Amino acid sequence: MDSDMAVPQLDQFVLTVRNFINSGENRELNEYLSKQTETLQKYVSNLDSVLEALDVHENSVTVLTVLGIKATAQKPPDIPEVQYHTAIATQINDFVSTISEEELRVLADSLATVMKSMLTNLGEIEKPMSAIPIIRRAICKLQEKPYQLTQLHCLLCQACLMSNNLKPALSLLDQDIYVLGTDESGVAFDPKYFLNYYYLGGVIYAAMKNYSKAITFFEIALTTLLPLLSQVMVESYKKFVLVSIIHLGTVPSLPKLSPALIERVLKPVCQAYLDIIPAYQSGDHEELQRTITKYHDVYIRDNNKGLVKQVVKALHRKNIHKLTNTFLNMSISDLARRINLPNITEAEEYLLTMIESGEIYGKINRKEGTIMFNDPPKKYEDPSVLKKILDEVINKISFSSTVRMMDEAILTNPSFVKKTNSEDDGLSLGQSSSKSYQA
Repeated sequence: MDSDMAVPQLDQFVLTVRNFINSGENRELNEYLSKQTETLQKYVSNLDSVLEALDVHENSVTVLTVLGIKATAQKPPDIPEVQYHTAIATQINDFVSTISEEELRVLADSLATVMKSMLTNLGEIEKPMSAIPIIRRAICKLQEKPYQLTQLHCLLCQACLMSNNLKPALSLLDQDIYVLGTDESGVAFDPKYFLNYYYLGGVIYAAMKNYSKAITFFEIALTTLLPLLSQVMVESYKKFVLVSIIHLGTVPSLPKLSPALIERVLKPVCQAYLDIIPAYQSGDHEELQRTITKYHDVYIRDNNKGLVKQVVKALHRKNIHKLTNTFLNMSISDLARRINLPNITEAEEYLLTMIESGEIYGKINRKEGTIMFNDPPKKYEDPSVLKKILDEVINKISFSSTVRMMDEAILTNPSFVKKTNSEDDGLSLGQSSSKSYQA
């Protein structure tokens, strides 16, 4: 790349941008920037000189545009990959730290796009964790209230999953959401941020085995009113099925997912998950295993192999619970044989875990190799049980409010109205098609 040729091109770019700013022609500036992508990509190794020449407060739109070009353009061959992408992340962090909250909120959608590219690049150099504090800082500046969902919430969840460091996301996930984006009238909040947040949040809760919360998050993603069924909603349904089986032993019906809709729309893409429901409910370990073997490649492709293993464990626990209703005591070896466990040691582990969690009540006699089952204590007398019931009621109230809020926001979203009124051939909730809307 000839850097001497790059200087005049970029000097003219800086001069033109300044003229637009000085004359207050913001619309013309945006149109100009949209046409300069190819030029900026061509001289990507010289873009730092552009950033140095522009005042970030007066030219925040242009600076963010240039940072976006740097994050997506082909890396200069003379700069090591780790050095290049780390430097861009630092520049994006400086940008977020420097400009005001008001300026950043205007650029929220563009910032989300740039940060998504940044996270992808950091993932490729195996440094996704370094994106977490940058995204968190941006969220804090975008938020006017702690219960406000921003365009970056889902990106923080993705960064935590990529780095296998889930705890930083919990402070956001544990906060109920009541506001989408900004409170300013006329500013639409893209539903994809909402769907991705609740889908990825469900994945995080499932990974942490907080299955009750995971079910709620997947259910919110599934019951959001959209003109077309998105891939995120399909993936949410797959995990919703597995997590519901693990935690509840059944799959609850969802009002907005009618049997006809499941048969027509979800069945072609979720057969492996629909088949696992009756296999589990049969209580037959071998039948469940046959289903898992049949769809083994599907579960791996969908990154659901871990949850499927938990379904198998849930069936073992279910069958152990059945035995407590039939026997007062029994040998652990007989129990292992009845529920298809390979040895006594593994059977003991299941029993101990279930006794400690309060799923069953009993006492193990290791000397004799037996388990004596006890009757459960009276329900609802323990304050912890009452608290659990109250928490569940509050959770359901919060869930209903969240879904209603998103439905109202989508119904007033111009893109929703356009899709609803147009003769789109996508996969709508009221018609059949082979295409899907990507959230």
